[in-house]
Amino acid sequence: MDKKYTIKDFLDIESTGSPIFNFDGTKVAYLSNATGVSQIYLVSRDGGEAKQLTSYDDSVNFAVFSPTRDEIIFGKSNGGDENVQLFLFDIAQKSVRALTQNPKIQHRWGGWSQDGKFITYSSNERDGTDFDVYVMDVESGKSKVVFGDSGSCDSLGFSPNGTMVAVRKRHTGLTHDLYLVNLQSDEVMHITDYPENPLVGFINWLSNEKGFFFITNRERDFAGLAFYDLETKTERYILTPEWDVEGITKTINDENLIVMINEDGYRNMTIHATKDMKPFEHQNFPKGVAGYTQWSRDGKYIVFTLSSGTKNSDVWVWSKDENKYWQITHSKQGVPQEVLVEPKLVKYQSFDELEIPAFLFLPKEKLRDKKLPVIVHIHGGPEGQFRPSFNSLIQYFVYQGYAVIAPNVRGSSGYGKKYLALDDIHKRMDSVTDLQYLHKFLENNNDLDTSKVVLWGASYGGYMVLAGLTFHPELWVAGVDIVGISNLVSFLENTSPYRRALREAEYGYLSTDREFLESISPLNFIENIKAPLFIIHGANDPRVPLSEAEQMYSKLKDLGREVELLVYQDEGHGLNKSKNRMDAYPKVAEFLGRIFDKKP
Repeated sequence: MDKKYTIKDFLDIESTGSPIFNFDGTKVAYLSNATGVSQIYLVSRDGGEAKQLTSYDDSVNFAVFSPTRDEIIFGKSNGGDENVQLFLFDIAQKSVRALTQNPKIQHRWGGWSQDGKFITYSSNERDGTDFDVYVMDVESGKSKVVFGDSGSCDSLGFSPNGTMVAVRKRHTGLTHDLYLVNLQSDEVMHITDYPENPLVGFINWLSNEKGFFFITNRERDFAGLAFYDLETKTERYILTPEWDVEGITKTINDENLIVMINEDGYRNMTIHATKDMKPFEHQNFPKGVAGYTQWSRDGKYIVFTLSSGTKNSDVWVWSKDENKYWQITHSKQGVPQEVLVEPKLVKYQSFDELEIPAFLFLPKEKLRDKKLPVIVHIHGGPEGQFRPSFNSLIQYFVYQGYAVIAPNVRGSSGYGKKYLALDDIHKRMDSVTDLQYLHKFLENNNDLDTSKVVLWGASYGGYMVLAGLTFHPELWVAGVDIVGISNLVSFLENTSPYRRALREAEYGYLSTDREFLESISPLNFIENIKAPLFIIHGANDPRVPLSEAEQMYSKLKDLGREVELLVYQDEGHGLNKSKNRMDAYPKVAEFLGRIFDKKP
């Protein structure tokens, strides 16, 4: 008799991420949620038993090795408030020293200097809103502002000899300006002094500091790999695929460069010779969705994460000399791969004949005894993108006999900046109409019961759930809203001050677009909602305030609608802790089970 797997079995599946070599390339630090929240672990480059380094109640956000010694700087916030503080972990001494100690202020990592003496980061310490760029002496803990400007600025790290810091200023989530700050003269060079603000990221310097590789979409629809020459003050494209280049990592000795390309949601990783961009011959990588990637300092090894639709994320190492790879972590899976399903990439046409990509998960044949109810899984952002990597919750519902489809509606990233802009401000409802036309597409699949389609989404995806239930109530039988926006005006008024300007650029401005924002806010048309709704929110959410959930819940209750609300006091923007996921998602499964007459 086949074993039956529970939702706990699926939620217990672990994942790892953010691997990074130590200074001599013999060890790898990484993050794992094996304890229920992400903590730092250490393992040999060859694999073997891992050692847990941190044991906090909250997740560690990132961990980065010193380039000269076995010390790690990591970031951590409290209760999901996203006010990340920086800490220095000395592995030999097993000691932790706080580098920043202001729990009301957020710190964003920039990078180490190559000599291991300094770090750079950005922080909104000055006024709680604007992010300035800092350099800190690690030994003394003293820091100073090296780039202060209104707006949201990030440090993109030091130049190789530590004399310059690259600074990115965000105008929106995906349009930027790039500056170089000379730490000796305080001179600031504006690299992207163009009429159009392009995407900018992943600065990788040549060791002689004559220039750097970076990612940009200047004068292109898709992001390409470019090189900026400091001597001539000119840039040129090196690689321009018809998909986004979304990551690059260069060896310190300038020999090789890893290029990551997002092709329809799948990530392809290739190695090139830096001097002529010739691909490395007979590249031999395991199949799947590659994640965070880094070279060892000697340029002989790559460490990376890998997952797929049916395999949870683990850490792998590849040897350049041997052209072989091996897995060095073995995260608990618990549910056999043969029980799980890979998604199929499908595409459908919306109202204006725009092609919308989506990933469709269908249960194994033996689970299809009748037409399948459908869960529409909507990503956040709105500039996000659903990727075909491992998702234990989706796999659980597919195992339970649901079909799950995850659309990348207009406004999603990964399909060029024209596609990305198709939902901006007054075009917002076009993306909601994409959901309406997704329903029409599902009607053509004889395996699916389109009288039983539920909307599920988190963050902006939560807004899409509420908008779908409000503006097309006849199509959807239920909704699951996780940390979603119910009123765009109250959201913009109450989101953290450092986020407001970037969000107004996407949704519309309170000063000029208030009437329009009110007209597309689900809360203002709440009487249209007839379907049962399940709401989940974190009390400490700095992005979408808890009030967005509370006002939706309260008004639906007053109308006598079926609605449930779960609030977690130790969470922020989403459910990060396993104990809370283990509490919430079985309740969601029961909620959907009642609607679809399924036992979870």
